[in-house]
Amino acid sequence: MSDNCTDTIPLENIDFCPNTETAPGVSETGVYGAAVSDFETIAKPADLSTATDLASLATITEAHTFKEGRGFHKIYINPDSGLVDTAHGGEKGNLSLNNSFTGTLQGTGPKTAGYVRKYKNVPMIYIVKEKSGNVKQIGSELSPAYMIEVTATSGQKPGDNKNTIVKIQDTQNYAAPEYSGTIQEFPAPATP
Repeated sequence: MSDNCTDTIPLENIDFCPNTETAPGVSETGVYGAAVSDFETIAKPADLSTATDLASLATITEAHTFKEGRGFHKIYINPDSGLVDTAHGGEKGNLSLNNSFTGTLQGTGPKTAGYVRKYKNVPMIYIVKEKSGNVKQIGSELSPAYMIEVTATSGQKPGDNKNTIVKIQDTQNYAAPEYSGTIQEFPAPATP
């Protein structure tokens, strides 16, 4: 290890409280997306040399800023269909993390199909509110999120699902960080 390495993070215990409530799942009304090109600035968590505690390594405290007239668009998903997941990739000494969000969009109609067509290859940032109150970010300025899987089905018989399942993924040095900044939605069009 280099002599120039400094450790600015004090030792901390990872405490556990057995009566802490942890609600699993993603809020069906709390998913937002925006193209990287819509941002003026994209904030990120502190790096290892400037972080002062463990939480600051995995938290984005500053709000992102958008270009004029731009902002996050809201994506409604089917209830109990959302999942934020982090899995390691790479080898020892070169470990990266894949953060993903999987959710089910209503139906297979033109608006849903059009969304997939428009954003399937676009570098994106997604904000996902979990039912626990945590707000996760998938994608960053240097490693945006992309749709990596899309499965649309019409269903075959009554009771079958008719929906479009999308999986969005990034690759980062860190697990999906907590986003505590403002979620700025795009402005409503002016009425004449």
